[in-house]
Amino acid sequence: MYYGDDVKTIAVIGWKNSGKTTLVSNLVKFFDTQKIKVGVVKHAHHSFDIDHPHTDSFKIRKSGAYKTTIISDNRLAYIEEKKDNEINLDKLINFNQGCDLIIFEGFKKIDSLEKIEVNLKNNNKDFLYESIKNVKLLVTDDDKQHPIKTLDHNQIELIASDIFNENS
Repeated sequence: MYYGDDVKTIAVIGWKNSGKTTLVSNLVKFFDTQKIKVGVVKHAHHSFDIDHPHTDSFKIRKSGAYKTTIISDNRLAYIEEKKDNEINLDKLINFNQGCDLIIFEGFKKIDSLEKIEVNLKNNNKDFLYESIKNVKLLVTDDDKQHPIKTLDHNQIELIASDIFNENS
């Protein structure tokens, strides 16, 4: 799915310990060699913190700042305190302006995102494509026949090609 004229988006979904992060990391490495700028948005099912006690930015954020930005010569981090549970896809895409591709890790419930499902046979879990909308590719190590296109975890170039293939 494209947002605007120049940003491709894809979600990588799967059960816990299915290899989602490994696949995303391998895709990012491959795309980097192709000079394709990739942004990654990782969904967390739990509370998380990228700022830590005893830092100035932590103290400022805990004092009630709605938005806190931390910047150094090498990195920029932006923290916004969410006031609701809504996930605003357009806002997440806007955070990643300048990217050619945005990979969403997780986000299986957002129907508008095209998805790649990652599933390992030793996890013995149901296939999400059976109940989740818009899954266009299955990455698995099983040898079963599936009603959608299937590739193996080590076929990074083919998976990458499939992400940009409009007809798949």
